[in-house]
Amino acid sequence: MKILIIGAGYVGAVTGASLAVMGHRVSVVDKDENKVAKLREGKSPISEPGLEDLLRSQVSAGNLRASTDLQESAVKADLVLVSVGTPTNKVDGSADLRAVTRVFSDLATVLLSRTSPLAIAITSTVPPGTTNNVARKILKESGVSEDKYVLSFIPEFLREGTAIDDFMNPTRFILGVDSKKDADPFLKLRPDLSGKTHIVGIKEAELLKTVENAWHATKVVFANEVGRVSDALGVSGAEVMNLLILDNRQNISKTYLRPGFAFGGSCLPKDVRSLVRLTEVNAVQAPLLNSLILSNNQQINYGLEQIISLEKRKILVLGLAFKANTDDVRESPALDLIQQLLGRGYDVKVHDFEALKHDLYGANLAAVENHSHIKKVLVEDLSEAITDCQVVVLTQHNKKYFDFIKEELGDRDLVDLTGTMNKL
Repeated sequence: MKILIIGAGYVGAVTGASLAVMGHRVSVVDKDENKVAKLREGKSPISEPGLEDLLRSQVSAGNLRASTDLQESAVKADLVLVSVGTPTNKVDGSADLRAVTRVFSDLATVLLSRTSPLAIAITSTVPPGTTNNVARKILKESGVSEDKYVLSFIPEFLREGTAIDDFMNPTRFILGVDSKKDADPFLKLRPDLSGKTHIVGIKEAELLKTVENAWHATKVVFANEVGRVSDALGVSGAEVMNLLILDNRQNISKTYLRPGFAFGGSCLPKDVRSLVRLTEVNAVQAPLLNSLILSNNQQINYGLEQIISLEKRKILVLGLAFKANTDDVRESPALDLIQQLLGRGYDVKVHDFEALKHDLYGANLAAVENHSHIKKVLVEDLSEAITDCQVVVLTQHNKKYFDFIKEELGDRDLVDLTGTMNKL
């Protein structure tokens, strides 16, 4: 394809050189004349291992050209990638979208004069809603009819220092579009990744990029906070973290990385509080660790808000133990949720396949005794319990509850705090 890349910065330069190597004819446009002059000479505008060799070879072969003239380049393009900078707005911390706005104002002029439709993808990191609420809005207000273009968002996952390898050998190709038919022109970008392509909504693709960077930042901060605690205790933080990452079942895996209900049980709450106390005793600043219990409590409140918003009073809660197939109710978030519902005067029934069916001891018994109301609202017959309820609240990732809800929910409202029913 004839591909136009707008922006000769980090993403634009690497993407342009790589796509040219893959056989596309690439034009890179940037308003910075110095960057354009370097590219025309086959020189890299940034420092990235291997990039200058690629640029030199592709410019020499005629597969890659550079220009400051967006209008001329866009008229001849089959597909446009918008890779301009979106730096932090110093006033409020939001993304500065002025470059994106300018680009789409210029593209609107091009589209008004084109006879064939143009595929346009934003690859710049932008807040969710930008593609439709900013880019599409500009085109529409400029009088460009929707049959003149197709919009998408394609996040890039390039790490400085390994960007070329990341582009050539990615773990997946994410394509954000409003409908699957819109995906067709963009799939031609990476036919080599047909088995790794994920077509998703535009907003999901937009948010993914920002979330991934926040996740990477979270890992850095977590490891550094562990390091500071370790130093204060005279422990090797490096060895602790090296041992942690050896476990790919729970620690370095998809386990726990799904939006759902709050954590509970005998281990996580206790050990988080214990670690936080160590930071306090040793005067270690660890804001991330200190925020975990607070954020967990907010997740319980978030579930309560979802129930309250339905404005219905008869509630059936499925799941009392903090985890399916156990009777462990120690610090179960369901206990706190139920207590708040009862305190607000809701008519609540609770079912659990295991909890309270066996003799309880120690902390497990104490948890129930501290929530004495639980035994009064616990029910054994699910079919009977659901007959007069208005809202079903799922707190437990339990296949038996999934099956029950599919068969018996009917026209009742479902509040799925596990975040899994819509995927089944």
